[in-house]
Amino acid sequence: MILPMEKFTFDSILLLGNHANLYLAEIKTFSELPVQSLIFKKKNPFLENTPHQLLLDGVSIDYNGNYTLNELSFALSVVVNHNKKLKNTLVVGDPSELLYQAYVFAQTNQNPHFIREEAQFFSEQINDTYAFLYPVGMVAQDVRKEISQLVYVLKKFNKSTFLIRAHKSDVIAILQKMLNQLGVMNEFSKFSVKGVEQLISRQEHFST
Repeated sequence: MILPMEKFTFDSILLLGNHANLYLAEIKTFSELPVQSLIFKKKNPFLENTPHQLLLDGVSIDYNGNYTLNELSFALSVVVNHNKKLKNTLVVGDPSELLYQAYVFAQTNQNPHFIREEAQFFSEQINDTYAFLYPVGMVAQDVRKEISQLVYVLKKFNKSTFLIRAHKSDVIAILQKMLNQLGVMNEFSKFSVKGVEQLISRQEHFST
């Protein structure tokens, strides 16, 4: 029996959060796909009446909520629903950053406090693929604990997910190899890039 083709057809790359955006300029030099950027900018505590901001490709979006997973994911759900360019993306970022976690919940339309409940809102099926950058300074056991909820949600919605294990100086080269291989994969291909672990394949099925 031939498994369904795991075809990667994302339209752009989204660098999500501070860690990922360290590589913005370099990735733009080799990527054939549009490269987008989304970061969270905290308000200046010395200026009154200034909100936090979400910066999407440098364009400011005021954010008046608290810096919590629940409120941030709600705000991001509004942002992604009004920006078609945030559909079908390769989402690269550090899973220990709150912004990355909130984005996953926003894109899957899940409440962070009830992720193991079945009665949640329907999530539109889009071809997003997720790439985790190994959090700086964290040991493997802590990383697994940190990303367990994200992996649960992404597996629930059958989202291909990768973990990039690399020193800062090697991330660009590994990401470039990863993109090259994803671009030519077919139903007979096996993903294999040194420094990258595939955590979830769309060919796998979620079970509780």
